[in-house]
Amino acid sequence: MTANYKFIDHTADIACEVSGDSLEELFTASVKAWRSSVVEETKYLKRDIKKFKLKATSKEQLLVDFISELNFKLFARNWLFNFVVLLEIKQKNNTWILSTEIEGMPLSQDVKIKQEIKAITFHQMNIEKTENQYRTLIVFDI
Repeated sequence: MTANYKFIDHTADIACEVSGDSLEELFTASVKAWRSSVVEETKYLKRDIKKFKLKATSKEQLLVDFISELNFKLFARNWLFNFVVLLEIKQKNNTWILSTEIEGMPLSQDVKIKQEIKAITFHQMNIEKTENQYRTLIVFDI
């Protein structure tokens, strides 16, 4: 299991190179990168499990939708994603389907927001498989 992320310099936004041995690992590393961009590390207090399914016409759209959903849950619903419990990505015909179970918690005053991310962008995003790894670049609009 080799999923990781690395922040890189980017003018006025946050850019992150992400990799994983599978699409699921790439997506998991991507949401971890998003989380570390928006909040300081915090203790996991009251824990909730949320399940949802997303569909998209490309892997890139699916990734943007997934991170955008977590961003929406944080800034509109005051609910912070902590980690992925279960994640499955399938392709049926021309549709990519993500099924997930994530753990998180209601936002509390113990959570320190670093910055608000306005949008997850498609700028320079291209999920590629090279040898045994998937890679992409994600840009968060702040």
